[in-house]
Amino acid sequence: MSQWKNDDSAANSVLWAGTGFNLAPNSSNRTALFGNVTADAIVSGLTVGQFGVDTTEIGVGSGGVIQIIVTNAGSGYTSNSTVTFTGGGGSSAAATGTANNTGKIGGSNISNAGSSYETNPSITFAAPTANTFNANSAVTGGTGGGANSTIALGSAGAFVAGDPVTYTVATGNTAVGGLTSGTKYYIQFANSTVVALATTSGGSRITLTKGLTETGHTLQGDTATGAAVVGGGSNKGIAHAGWVVRTVGSGNRAGRVQYETLVAMGSMSGDGEDSVLPDS
Repeated sequence: MSQWKNDDSAANSVLWAGTGFNLAPNSSNRTALFGNVTADAIVSGLTVGQFGVDTTEIGVGSGGVIQIIVTNAGSGYTSNSTVTFTGGGGSSAAATGTANNTGKIGGSNISNAGSSYETNPSITFAAPTANTFNANSAVTGGTGGGANSTIALGSAGAFVAGDPVTYTVATGNTAVGGLTSGTKYYIQFANSTVVALATTSGGSRITLTKGLTETGHTLQGDTATGAAVVGGGSNKGIAHAGWVVRTVGSGNRAGRVQYETLVAMGSMSGDGEDSVLPDS
């Protein structure tokens, strides 16, 4: 039996949606929950229903960006990161990710909320600046062994142990011994002037061998990721298109509507209902 599909009908809705209300995950309960707007039909004192929603149905109308959630803080940031907004139907939103003293994006500053966003736009943080170093003069290795294998970086202090970094060699150059161009490594040690690398987070230090006297070698931290949240006049509180459970309270919570995303989807075909979640 299918768990769910991206087509708005009872047979394609989420099979296990009812388990949050002590219902067995079977087709009968799935059908009863689909599109339900009858009070007490599923749970006493509540109106609970499962709905398939597309990006039009979760539209907020003239909404601006009210929040940016950092989902991955990245690494190696020495300055704030510009945020680029894509999609969502609106325009003019502007923000920066705020770098903290450990090289992470720890928060954000929304300088312009923008307007007319119908759905949450996608966001992209600018990548941290790559650290360029000389493969010979910046590398300590060779006879010193693994314990002394370090790389001098101008912004070494922007890293802490466990941070991911990617090593890249410019075309025509020769990689530092012990490293491979285009490979992700992890900071094994860092202070204000040098870093050491490991192949895994928490792993042993890699023994390095000095390379040729050439620049064009870089270590770059991971780019931060995040999500934007839009608010506005007709915001339904649905975070993402896909399958959601809609709960309407009663008593002292009467009329309070809450949506929980069960399965987030990029698109939803079909149109199971237009009363609770109309297209326009």
